[in-house]
Amino acid sequence: MSRDTQSHSQILFTYGPGAMLDLPDQAVVVSGLDRGGWSQTGISIEEARLTDLLRQLEGTRAATTYPALRTPPIHDEDRSDDGSPAVQVRIFPEWFICDVDNSSSPVSTGETRRRLVRFEDLDWRNGKPSYREGAKRHPVNPIRFVAACKNGHLQDIVWRDVVHRNGDRNCRQPMAWVERGVSADPGDMAVACGCGARVTVADLYKPRFLGGCTGFSPWLTPRRDPDTPCTEDLHLLPRSATNAYFPQTVSVISMPVSGDALAASVETHWGNLLSWAENAAMAGLLVPLIRATPSMAPDFADFTDADIRAAIDRRREGLGDKFPAKTDPRVEEFDRLAADVDIIGRDGATSHLFAERLSIANLDLPPLVAPLVAGVVRIHRLREVACLYGFTRIAAMPTALESELNEINLAVEGAPLAREISWYPAVEQFGEGVFVRFQSAYIDAWLAKPSVGERVEQLRAGEKLEADHRNLATPEHLGPAYWAIHTLSHALMAELSLDCGYPLSSLKERIYASKVGGTPRHGLLIYTATAGGQGTLGGLSHLAERIPRLMAAAIEKLSPCSNDPVCSEHTPGDEHDDRHLHGAACHACLLVPETSCEARNGRLDRKLLWPGQAESLV
Repeated sequence: MSRDTQSHSQILFTYGPGAMLDLPDQAVVVSGLDRGGWSQTGISIEEARLTDLLRQLEGTRAATTYPALRTPPIHDEDRSDDGSPAVQVRIFPEWFICDVDNSSSPVSTGETRRRLVRFEDLDWRNGKPSYREGAKRHPVNPIRFVAACKNGHLQDIVWRDVVHRNGDRNCRQPMAWVERGVSADPGDMAVACGCGARVTVADLYKPRFLGGCTGFSPWLTPRRDPDTPCTEDLHLLPRSATNAYFPQTVSVISMPVSGDALAASVETHWGNLLSWAENAAMAGLLVPLIRATPSMAPDFADFTDADIRAAIDRRREGLGDKFPAKTDPRVEEFDRLAADVDIIGRDGATSHLFAERLSIANLDLPPLVAPLVAGVVRIHRLREVACLYGFTRIAAMPTALESELNEINLAVEGAPLAREISWYPAVEQFGEGVFVRFQSAYIDAWLAKPSVGERVEQLRAGEKLEADHRNLATPEHLGPAYWAIHTLSHALMAELSLDCGYPLSSLKERIYASKVGGTPRHGLLIYTATAGGQGTLGGLSHLAERIPRLMAAAIEKLSPCSNDPVCSEHTPGDEHDDRHLHGAACHACLLVPETSCEARNGRLDRKLLWPGQAESLV
């Protein structure tokens, strides 16, 4: 793996613990965090707000009270030995297909037969698996299908039991993978035994055909160790299917806790400071340790020992009990970016946030958006920290966005990354952006219109159908204001990508649409964040003064769509349609690359922004 953050993002969010992938000679599953080289030489990341958030996980899996954040191990391409850290993988699945039986198939049947063999039947000479029959060695390929449950457990299909489910399960005749034609239709693929018993892949897709889950977790458990109880049914899962791995992630934008430089320094280094302060042997040496640590000493050089200790105590008291109060990090982000100050954060090479508020009087506000826009902030520099805390299979669980953090915790129904978690894999990226604050009073007046209420009922019907389909509760906090601002965000990102120098896939969004604590917060952050300095070149933040005019242009382009009238007449509450989180939205008008959207391209409806429509926000 290379040194850049893009590689870190791939191994975290695509090939993280429990993910299946194909290597040149075999198929494997990536090991858990407590095995192999995961914890070797990773760079520690300090982000107190994110670690506070992770502590709120219901039934936290953390082995310590304050889990650390670290990058995955970094492969050193300059080393010639084998000492460079590497993430461990396990052979999976343990069933393989070889061409031994190909010539025995009767030509008249049109079938192709290939031998089905187990892991222990293979010859692993030179590290490449093969099936040995007499003096001849036959190459093998891992079988394409495995079994999984919604809790993320994964196991091989017990092929002999499945094939003989209505016959003699003690039969030991050779089994074969059988294919008819070239269509890859599940009904044309089967596993057959020499005794004549067989089962088609189409049968395996039937509900409860594969039986109950045994709770096996090959990325955590050594082969044939006792399994974890599980009450879910097994589902057939192609190894390369898009629903084989849904990472559960959460991210925050780094925010200074206050204008106090000492408090900001304590926040920056809080992870190490807390671990030292809670260690009885080191607590008395806390300040000397800070002074002697090159990465910390410059940030505390201007403060006395007593002031440093007092600032650490204040930060600790702010945590409250063992677990801090449940708060949505977006609340703090909005309040900080919408603050009535001209400069937010501080400039400097070590700063995580530096932004300036633009004077609303000096902005060119087109009449279309003038009542809506309350303020614009140019963000010269920001830092985003994202981490992986679990994953699911078969069906994606709610994201952190879909779980209202001040009422319920992050979705933790997914599979764990390790038996005992003391750290989470994370990645930090730096970039720039633009923040737009909207007039909450204007949005509230819009929501009170009867025409808006009628459209909202249709959107709510779609949300309920989607929630029922996923067997989840409807997230009431993602209301019509979120739909409207999210739609505007997608339209604005497409418009910005034409001028800012960054492709649309490099832009990201954070939507603020809540009334936590009775305070309305409506805003939009569009930013870009990458490794190194590529995300801080100024192309996006330079457009801050033009944001209102670009916003008006983006809204005006929403009225026509090349897929109209099909797009504009789409009804999210239609039970016979599977796009329940789309109003008038499609790939031709609103959908963006998955890397840009925080809501999986859901909750979009251009009718909420269509000029001239009764339910339009503008």
